[in-house]
Amino acid sequence: MPSIELLIALVISVLAHEFAHMAFAWVFGGRVSGFKLSFLGANAWVRGLEKLKPWKRYIVYLAGPAANALITVGAGVAARFLYGQSELFYNIVLYNTVLCMFNLLPVFPLDGGRLAQLFLGNRVGVLRANRVLLKAGPVVGGALMALGLAQAILYPWNITLLCAGVYIRRKNKQLPPTLYWECINALQSKDKIHMPTKKIILPKHTPAIKAVEYLGWDYFAEIHIEGGRIVSEEELLLHLTAKYLL
Repeated sequence: MPSIELLIALVISVLAHEFAHMAFAWVFGGRVSGFKLSFLGANAWVRGLEKLKPWKRYIVYLAGPAANALITVGAGVAARFLYGQSELFYNIVLYNTVLCMFNLLPVFPLDGGRLAQLFLGNRVGVLRANRVLLKAGPVVGGALMALGLAQAILYPWNITLLCAGVYIRRKNKQLPPTLYWECINALQSKDKIHMPTKKIILPKHTPAIKAVEYLGWDYFAEIHIEGGRIVSEEELLLHLTAKYLL
Protein backbone atom coordinates (compact mmCIF):
# COMPACT_ATOMS: atom_id res chain seq x y z
CA MET A 1 0.00 0.00 0.00
CA PRO A 2 1.32 3.51 -0.76
CA SER A 3 2.43 5.60 2.17
CA ILE A 4 0.59 8.70 3.34
CA GLU A 5 3.55 10.80 2.20
CA LEU A 6 3.32 9.36 -1.32
CA LEU A 7 -0.47 9.88 -1.51
CA ILE A 8 -0.04 13.50 -0.45
CA ALA A 9 2.71 13.97 -3.03
CA LEU A 10 0.52 12.46 -5.77
CA VAL A 11 -2.42 14.74 -4.90
CA ILE A 12 -0.08 17.73 -4.97
CA SER A 13 1.20 16.62 -8.39
CA VAL A 14 -2.35 16.44 -9.79
CA LEU A 15 -3.23 19.83 -8.30
CA ALA A 16 -0.01 21.37 -9.64
CA HIS A 17 -0.96 20.13 -13.12
CA GLU A 18 -4.40 21.78 -13.01
CA PHE A 19 -3.26 24.95 -11.24
CA ALA A 20 -0.62 25.46 -13.94
CA HIS A 21 -3.38 25.37 -16.57
CA MET A 22 -5.51 27.79 -14.56
CA ALA A 23 -2.64 30.17 -13.82
CA PHE A 24 -1.63 30.64 -17.45
CA ALA A 25 -5.26 30.83 -18.58
CA TRP A 26 -5.86 33.59 -16.01
CA VAL A 27 -2.70 35.47 -17.08
CA PHE A 28 -3.89 35.43 -20.71
CA GLY A 29 -7.41 36.59 -19.88
CA GLY A 30 -9.41 33.41 -19.30
CA ARG A 31 -11.43 32.75 -16.16
CA VAL A 32 -11.91 29.62 -14.08
CA SER A 33 -15.56 28.61 -13.79
CA GLY A 34 -15.17 25.36 -11.88
CA PHE A 35 -12.82 22.79 -10.38
CA LYS A 36 -13.32 19.14 -9.44
CA LEU A 37 -11.02 16.64 -7.74
CA SER A 38 -11.90 12.94 -8.02
CA PHE A 39 -10.22 9.52 -7.85
CA LEU A 40 -9.57 9.83 -11.61
CA GLY A 41 -7.70 13.11 -11.14
CA ALA A 42 -8.65 16.76 -11.30
CA ASN A 43 -10.51 18.87 -13.84
CA ALA A 44 -10.65 22.64 -14.19
CA TRP A 45 -13.18 24.43 -16.37
CA VAL A 46 -11.80 27.60 -17.92
CA ARG A 47 -13.91 29.97 -19.97
CA GLY A 48 -12.64 32.35 -22.62
CA LEU A 49 -9.92 30.13 -24.11
CA GLU A 50 -11.66 30.25 -27.49
CA LYS A 51 -10.91 33.99 -27.62
CA LEU A 52 -7.17 33.53 -27.08
CA LYS A 53 -4.67 33.43 -29.91
CA PRO A 54 -3.59 29.88 -30.74
CA TRP A 55 -0.05 30.33 -29.39
CA LYS A 56 -1.48 31.32 -26.01
CA ARG A 57 -3.71 28.26 -26.01
CA TYR A 58 -0.64 26.12 -26.79
CA ILE A 59 0.97 27.49 -23.62
CA VAL A 60 -2.16 26.93 -21.51
CA TYR A 61 -2.48 23.30 -22.65
CA LEU A 62 1.25 22.61 -22.25
CA ALA A 63 1.40 24.18 -18.77
CA GLY A 64 -0.03 21.11 -17.01
CA PRO A 65 2.37 18.51 -18.46
CA ALA A 66 5.22 21.02 -18.02
CA ALA A 67 4.39 21.28 -14.30
CA ASN A 68 4.64 17.49 -13.96
CA ALA A 69 7.91 17.50 -15.90
CA LEU A 70 9.33 20.08 -13.46
CA ILE A 71 8.20 17.99 -10.48
CA THR A 72 9.87 14.96 -12.08
CA VAL A 73 13.17 16.84 -12.37
CA GLY A 74 12.92 18.20 -8.82
CA ALA A 75 12.08 14.80 -7.33
CA GLY A 76 14.87 13.17 -9.33
CA VAL A 77 17.40 15.63 -7.92
CA ALA A 78 16.03 15.14 -4.40
CA ALA A 79 16.28 11.35 -4.73
CA ARG A 80 20.03 11.65 -5.34
CA PHE A 81 20.68 13.62 -2.15
CA LEU A 82 17.96 12.60 0.33
CA TYR A 83 18.95 8.96 0.65
CA GLY A 84 16.50 8.18 3.44
CA GLN A 85 13.58 9.23 1.23
CA SER A 86 14.94 8.08 -2.12
CA GLU A 87 12.17 5.49 -2.68
CA LEU A 88 9.48 8.13 -2.09
CA PHE A 89 11.06 10.53 -4.57
CA TYR A 90 11.62 7.81 -7.17
CA ASN A 91 7.90 6.99 -6.94
CA ILE A 92 7.09 10.67 -7.42
CA VAL A 93 9.35 10.71 -10.49
CA LEU A 94 7.57 7.66 -11.90
CA TYR A 95 4.07 9.00 -11.25
CA ASN A 96 4.74 12.46 -12.69
CA THR A 97 6.46 10.99 -15.75
CA VAL A 98 3.40 8.81 -16.42
CA LEU A 99 1.02 11.71 -15.76
CA CYS A 100 2.95 13.98 -18.13
CA MET A 101 3.12 11.40 -20.94
CA PHE A 102 -0.51 10.29 -20.48
CA ASN A 103 -1.80 13.85 -20.77
CA LEU A 104 0.18 14.35 -23.96
CA LEU A 105 -1.66 11.54 -25.75
CA PRO A 106 -3.27 13.16 -28.84
CA VAL A 107 -6.87 12.36 -27.88
CA PHE A 108 -9.73 14.29 -26.29
CA PRO A 109 -10.19 15.43 -23.58
CA LEU A 110 -6.48 15.28 -22.71
CA ASP A 111 -4.05 18.16 -23.17
CA GLY A 112 -2.45 16.32 -26.09
CA GLY A 113 -5.83 16.20 -27.81
CA ARG A 114 -6.21 19.94 -27.48
CA LEU A 115 -2.70 20.49 -28.80
CA ALA A 116 -3.41 18.18 -31.75
CA GLN A 117 -6.67 20.05 -32.37
CA LEU A 118 -4.78 23.34 -32.72
CA PHE A 119 -2.00 21.81 -34.84
CA LEU A 120 -4.26 19.89 -37.21
CA GLY A 121 -6.84 22.68 -37.41
CA ASN A 122 -4.54 24.82 -39.56
CA ARG A 123 -3.63 21.91 -41.82
CA VAL A 124 -6.84 19.99 -42.48
CA GLY A 125 -9.44 22.42 -41.12
CA VAL A 126 -10.84 22.78 -37.61
CA LEU A 127 -13.96 20.62 -37.99
CA ARG A 128 -12.18 17.87 -39.91
CA ALA A 129 -9.46 17.80 -37.24
CA ASN A 130 -12.16 17.34 -34.61
CA ARG A 131 -13.64 14.40 -36.50
CA VAL A 132 -10.26 12.68 -36.78
CA LEU A 133 -9.54 13.13 -33.09
CA LEU A 134 -13.02 12.01 -32.00
CA LYS A 135 -12.50 8.80 -33.98
CA ALA A 136 -9.05 8.27 -32.46
CA GLY A 137 -10.29 8.75 -28.88
CA PRO A 138 -12.42 5.58 -28.58
CA VAL A 139 -9.66 3.52 -30.22
CA VAL A 140 -7.04 4.74 -27.74
CA GLY A 141 -9.52 4.34 -24.89
CA GLY A 142 -10.24 0.76 -25.92
CA ALA A 143 -6.52 -0.02 -26.11
CA LEU A 144 -6.00 1.38 -22.61
CA MET A 145 -8.91 -0.69 -21.31
CA ALA A 146 -7.37 -3.85 -22.77
CA LEU A 147 -4.00 -3.00 -21.21
CA GLY A 148 -5.84 -2.17 -17.99
CA LEU A 149 -7.36 -5.64 -17.82
CA ALA A 150 -3.90 -7.17 -18.21
CA GLN A 151 -2.59 -4.77 -15.56
CA ALA A 152 -5.38 -5.77 -13.14
CA ILE A 153 -4.50 -9.46 -13.59
CA LEU A 154 -0.74 -8.98 -13.19
CA TYR A 155 -1.02 -6.37 -10.43
CA PRO A 156 -4.25 -7.02 -8.48
CA TRP A 157 -6.23 -3.91 -7.50
CA ASN A 158 -4.28 -1.73 -9.91
CA ILE A 159 -6.98 -0.57 -12.34
CA THR A 160 -5.37 2.74 -13.31
CA LEU A 161 -5.21 2.05 -17.06
CA LEU A 162 -8.68 0.53 -17.08
CA CYS A 163 -10.14 3.66 -15.48
CA ALA A 164 -8.18 5.87 -17.88
CA GLY A 165 -9.55 3.97 -20.88
CA VAL A 166 -13.15 4.15 -19.63
CA TYR A 167 -12.71 7.87 -18.96
CA ILE A 168 -11.42 8.61 -22.48
CA ARG A 169 -14.14 6.57 -24.21
CA ARG A 170 -16.89 8.13 -22.11
CA LYS A 171 -15.67 11.68 -22.65
CA ASN A 172 -15.37 11.21 -26.42
CA LYS A 173 -19.04 10.17 -26.55
CA GLN A 174 -20.09 13.28 -24.61
CA LEU A 175 -17.88 15.83 -26.38
CA PRO A 176 -19.18 16.29 -29.98
CA PRO A 177 -21.99 18.88 -29.39
CA THR A 178 -19.94 20.90 -26.90
CA LEU A 179 -16.83 20.69 -29.07
CA TYR A 180 -18.74 21.85 -32.15
CA TRP A 181 -20.05 25.03 -30.53
CA GLU A 182 -16.73 25.68 -28.85
CA CYS A 183 -15.03 25.65 -32.26
CA ILE A 184 -17.68 27.86 -33.86
CA ASN A 185 -17.27 30.41 -31.05
CA ALA A 186 -13.49 30.27 -31.42
CA LEU A 187 -13.67 30.83 -35.18
CA GLN A 188 -16.05 33.76 -34.69
CA SER A 189 -13.69 35.31 -32.13
CA LYS A 190 -10.59 35.33 -34.33
CA ASP A 191 -8.67 38.58 -34.75
CA LYS A 192 -9.33 38.87 -38.46
CA ILE A 193 -7.76 42.34 -38.77
CA HIS A 194 -4.27 41.04 -37.98
CA MET A 195 -4.59 37.60 -39.55
CA PRO A 196 -3.46 36.66 -43.04
CA THR A 197 -6.11 35.78 -45.61
CA LYS A 198 -5.93 32.30 -47.12
CA LYS A 199 -7.49 31.83 -50.53
CA ILE A 200 -9.21 28.46 -50.85
CA ILE A 201 -10.55 27.28 -54.23
CA LEU A 202 -13.35 24.71 -54.17
CA PRO A 203 -15.31 22.96 -56.93
CA LYS A 204 -18.55 24.41 -58.23
CA HIS A 205 -21.69 23.65 -56.18
CA THR A 206 -19.69 22.92 -53.02
CA PRO A 207 -22.20 23.05 -50.10
CA ALA A 208 -21.58 25.36 -47.16
CA ILE A 209 -21.28 22.40 -44.77
CA LYS A 210 -18.32 21.21 -46.86
CA ALA A 211 -16.71 24.62 -47.31
CA VAL A 212 -16.70 25.36 -43.57
CA GLU A 213 -14.42 22.38 -43.00
CA TYR A 214 -11.55 24.37 -44.52
CA LEU A 215 -11.62 27.07 -41.85
CA GLY A 216 -8.52 27.18 -39.62
CA TRP A 217 -7.29 28.89 -36.48
CA ASP A 218 -4.50 31.16 -37.75
CA TYR A 219 -5.90 32.52 -41.00
CA PHE A 220 -9.00 34.21 -42.35
CA ALA A 221 -10.47 32.02 -45.09
CA GLU A 222 -11.68 33.44 -48.39
CA ILE A 223 -13.56 30.67 -50.19
CA HIS A 224 -13.55 30.86 -54.01
CA ILE A 225 -16.16 28.60 -55.62
CA GLU A 226 -15.34 27.70 -59.22
CA GLY A 227 -17.58 29.82 -61.41
CA GLY A 228 -16.82 33.14 -59.79
CA ARG A 229 -18.59 33.08 -56.42
CA ILE A 230 -16.68 34.22 -53.34
CA VAL A 231 -17.89 33.24 -49.86
CA SER A 232 -16.54 34.92 -46.74
CA GLU A 233 -15.80 33.14 -43.50
CA GLU A 234 -18.49 35.21 -41.74
CA GLU A 235 -21.13 34.00 -44.21
CA LEU A 236 -20.22 30.37 -43.61
CA LEU A 237 -20.30 30.72 -39.84
CA LEU A 238 -23.62 32.57 -39.91
CA HIS A 239 -25.06 29.86 -42.16
CA LEU A 240 -23.96 27.09 -39.82
CA THR A 241 -25.11 28.89 -36.70
CA ALA A 242 -28.55 29.47 -38.20
CA LYS A 243 -28.78 25.87 -39.42
CA TYR A 244 -28.00 24.27 -36.08
CA LEU A 245 -30.14 26.68 -34.06
CA LEU A 246 -33.27 25.91 -36.09
